[in-house]
Amino acid sequence: MNEAHLIDAQGLGKTYGSLAVLIDANFTVSAGEIRALVGSNGAGKSTLIKILTGAIAPTTGTVKVDGKELVLGSPTEMINSGIACIYQHSNLAPAMTVLDNIFLGRQPTKRFGLLDRKRQRREAEELLQRHAIQIDLDALVSTLPTVKQKEVEILKALALNARILLMDEPTGWLAASDVAKLHATIRTLKSSGVAIVYISHMLDEIFAVCDTVTVMRDGRIISEGKVADITRPSLVKLMVGEKLAKDSAQAGKFKRMARGTGKVRLSANGLTKRGVFSDISFDLFAGEIFCITGLIGSKRTEFLHTLFGSDRFDSGELKVDGKVISFKSPTQAISNGMGFVTEDRHREGLMLGLSISNNLVMATLRKFHKFGLLKRKEIYSATGEMITDLNIQPPDPIKPVRLLSGGNQQKVLLGKWLNLKPKFLLLDEPTVGVDVGAKAEIYAILRAERDKGAAILVVSSDLEEVMTISDRIAVMVSGRLVAIHDADKTTLAEIIGEIGGAAR
Repeated sequence: MNEAHLIDAQGLGKTYGSLAVLIDANFTVSAGEIRALVGSNGAGKSTLIKILTGAIAPTTGTVKVDGKELVLGSPTEMINSGIACIYQHSNLAPAMTVLDNIFLGRQPTKRFGLLDRKRQRREAEELLQRHAIQIDLDALVSTLPTVKQKEVEILKALALNARILLMDEPTGWLAASDVAKLHATIRTLKSSGVAIVYISHMLDEIFAVCDTVTVMRDGRIISEGKVADITRPSLVKLMVGEKLAKDSAQAGKFKRMARGTGKVRLSANGLTKRGVFSDISFDLFAGEIFCITGLIGSKRTEFLHTLFGSDRFDSGELKVDGKVISFKSPTQAISNGMGFVTEDRHREGLMLGLSISNNLVMATLRKFHKFGLLKRKEIYSATGEMITDLNIQPPDPIKPVRLLSGGNQQKVLLGKWLNLKPKFLLLDEPTVGVDVGAKAEIYAILRAERDKGAAILVVSSDLEEVMTISDRIAVMVSGRLVAIHDADKTTLAEIIGEIGGAAR
């Protein structure tokens, strides 16, 4: 690793009025270094990244690249200095080719402004060769798997001569096998001298790919060091503090309740949707958490939508409390006591511009109106207690949900369905983009609902999560359930073997 600091930020601070969100941060990264930047939601990571990308100007402090002090608050200055950011959500034009996306907005030209396609392709091919990335330059981005789309975004940055890559939750939507592929690409970039700042809530990734780690909490950098010199429990404790670290460590030690109360609430027998999933059979019991895991693309999400009535199955039988039923719409599923925490809370789960209270009553709004008018006092009374119970921060019922951290947004989405007092609760990737402290809180909420008798079905590709919260575990591969286990009678190695073995 090159010890010369490629990027050197000193004394960075940011205040909004009397609120300090970043305090006296010193942050350095060397060429060929992969530095993890971790912390709970609200720790100050986003503010630091926004300063480094030029999206905002700090109140105090300086940033140097290769010893040259930069003009802060200017995205153009940062890009020209070799800093680029790869975000969790794609920033590509899906209907265009890989080649055109790489040079989008700055295509090389010939005389009279004509596009120089030969030079464009030559420069792209040189870029691929230099960084050992294999990709079809003529493929439409929309046809690429997610991991290849991430590589296109990396190539866009490298084409701008980026020497410092900020990667913000780059694997949030990737399958485990694709995460390994992206990590291989990142290691190749490291070997060519690119400095990488890697932001992730997935601690396994920190230990797998990063050299060093910077920990933030409450707007301050509180620890830095080599990843090899720190243990996972120590890292969690630094990130979230003593109490939440203990809660997180204890989350997987609670009593398992395979088959719950013994009462079957939902029964699937041979459910099939042509070309999507086939012959899926299982029973979901009251008072249990039943997890379905597998690779992204194994059709788990499509199956949940079918159960919820937002899609239809072609054959098979679905029973709810012993009665054969096929929900023709989500409204019918909701009226039968089913809630659905969708994977994409921004697009499908929440109304980001509305308040916490309004989002919490979204699924039960009919209880809070009379003669076409909303009963605001009753809404605030009903949601105030839930905001406290779910520890939604800040506990301000009129605060727009878009201003909350990811973990608190997820708790609002969960609360929306808990207000329904559901008999069944479906959850699709319930903690994507959520820090370890909020995860522990969400797990505790789900376990409490289980203990009240709710039948809970969770889809998750986070195997650590599956092993932590499940009472029973099912493995889905290519639209088929290949195994069902009691969680306390199986191992992580066995689950991984079934996912990988069946996938081959």
